[in-house]
Amino acid sequence: MKKIIFILSAVVLMAVAGAFGYLYISLNTLVKKAVETVGPKITRTDVTLSSALLFPLSGSGSLNGLVIGNPEGFGKSYALKVGSISLSVDKNTLLSDTIVINEILIKNASLTLEGTLRGNNLGKLMQNIKSYDSGSKSTTSKEKPSSSRKFIVRRVIVAGTQLNVAASALGQSVSQTLPLGDIHLENLGSDGSGISAADISQQILLPLINDAIKQGINILAKQGIKQLEQQGAGQIQNALKGLFK
Repeated sequence: MKKIIFILSAVVLMAVAGAFGYLYISLNTLVKKAVETVGPKITRTDVTLSSALLFPLSGSGSLNGLVIGNPEGFGKSYALKVGSISLSVDKNTLLSDTIVINEILIKNASLTLEGTLRGNNLGKLMQNIKSYDSGSKSTTSKEKPSSSRKFIVRRVIVAGTQLNVAASALGQSVSQTLPLGDIHLENLGSDGSGISAADISQQILLPLINDAIKQGINILAKQGIKQLEQQGAGQIQNALKGLFK
């Protein structure tokens, strides 16, 4: 009798372990699919994620190998690539309508600026993200059910970001890599009952891309003028005429 109970207990434990394993794998697969489905709607570019590793019991997790492609009309390289995104979630809120994320840590992101002073890939990407935001607000009440999951993010840290400039300014090619300052955001969605995952993405991506554009344009202007100065004042005048046509 004891042997039968032992065998039954072992079978039950194996079944429970298998169920948890299945749910764990399914959850990570669903998150990866969600990123690669919703991401392109926000950015209007290709979005891929290598893997998602979430641990519901501890409230921790990570998203690895996030790549946002360039907008249409630019090179085949990426606009934004992130090595890892670490998450710390209040596990007591996982089953509630509003999930509280204690921290999002984005490390070693890399952006690429392509184009000219008149137009570049990051500027176009930012326009795409903003247009998705305005469109979603106009249809929120009609299309989004009241029970849709919302989020509150206590803290966001973006650290170790670098910008690769591979563009042209005033007719001169510029290629340079420079570090960008850290970004700290707090209490996203805390004013109400939370915000959507798309809104969180927008509130993180826009200041990151905006800073990259400012720094990149500054480098383009300085390097372009510097190279033109070496070629003579006449070249500067011709370039400026072309810029303000």
